[in-house]
Amino acid sequence: MVILPSNYIQTIRNIHKEEGEAWLGNLDSLIHYCEEKWSLKVLPPFDLSYNFVAPAEKKDGGKVVLKLSVPTKEFYSEVEALRYFAGEGMVEIIDTEVEKGILILDHLIPGDTLATLGDDTKATEIAADIMESLWVAETTASNLPQVEEREQSLINFFKANPTGKAPITQDLLQSAMQTFRSLLDEQEDRYILHGDLHHYNILRAETSWMAIDPKGLVGEREYDTIQFLLNNLPEDNLEEILSKRIAILKKKLNLNERRVLAWGFAHSVLSICWSLEDGEEYSVPFYKSIFVFEKLHNEKFGCLT
Repeated sequence: MVILPSNYIQTIRNIHKEEGEAWLGNLDSLIHYCEEKWSLKVLPPFDLSYNFVAPAEKKDGGKVVLKLSVPTKEFYSEVEALRYFAGEGMVEIIDTEVEKGILILDHLIPGDTLATLGDDTKATEIAADIMESLWVAETTASNLPQVEEREQSLINFFKANPTGKAPITQDLLQSAMQTFRSLLDEQEDRYILHGDLHHYNILRAETSWMAIDPKGLVGEREYDTIQFLLNNLPEDNLEEILSKRIAILKKKLNLNERRVLAWGFAHSVLSICWSLEDGEEYSVPFYKSIFVFEKLHNEKFGCLT
């Protein structure tokens, strides 16, 4: 019987309600099913957040990772994105049973996250190389979510909190919504994006770095840089670090800096709103980054709205 942390159990209950409760009750049976079908020995899980993820050993001595999720739209999008990104830069799917929420993935060893590198310039260059290897042009065959759904998420938050919700003010919400709409009205080339690419979703493999845990999203390349820009930040000296990261990404990926800054402002607001909706503590660096993105944009390209 697997022992799950109480905070993980509560997270699954909060997000998935009755379906999550049923999934938790069936988790031991699901793990046993996977062990029998794929001849695995499932080991104690990694630190858990939203999915059950554990290393596993095959009878022939091979090592894989078992990922079990409540089968939702988000899980289906992850599997679809993994298939689009198959190859260089993304962890390999070994097998899957989508209807059961089962993914078996290659085990990246040693598996250190990019956050452990210690050299922010090098980490940003590595992330840029992975972004370049992953992004593929939008296709009509895709069932992945669109970036417009992120805008709708912000609108829904505003409807529920028309005067704002601390620390997000009404003015910030309105500015973020206007920025989202302006960016969407102007967008041109759209790509299949990772959707959550940051330091903790880039792991060291034997001879390279690989991305994991794509959400799958269709939108501009510039939008896919924001999660990386926001992560692994100190609470101070944000402007210098963000400016250096943006300069590297712009140069290596030929990005539109104005749009990176505008997306950074709008998505930083949205990220805080998501935390508030989930009843979680918001990230202080995320919140401070709102105003850094706005300042840099206003200094270089004029007022956001």
